[in-house]
Amino acid sequence: MPLGGLLPLFSFVATVEINSPDAFGGWRDNLSSFALFPLVLSVASLLGALAVTLWASRRVRLLVGVVCDLLLVAACWRAYTLAPMLKCWSHDSIAREADGSYDCADR
Repeated sequence: MPLGGLLPLFSFVATVEINSPDAFGGWRDNLSSFALFPLVLSVASLLGALAVTLWASRRVRLLVGVVCDLLLVAACWRAYTLAPMLKCWSHDSIAREADGSYDCADR
């Protein structure tokens, strides 16, 4: 379960410059594909943790279920924020516009 909590953090870190156009303006390296991979691994590990606790005691199931649910909600929010960037999957650079959309380019 710690892996499932740390991997979304790596996903956020990979695109922090793209998500903050006021602090980091201009074109940035497109790391959206690198942000997607830890997110998918995180969801898989959290679902695996939930599956393993099916045979645990009620208290452990409740605790792991609450923690995994919170982390899955965070992963869903991350997927929601990452999805618009994925249209630039095959490009080298990405920039965020003022309206929240993304431009793609090859440098």
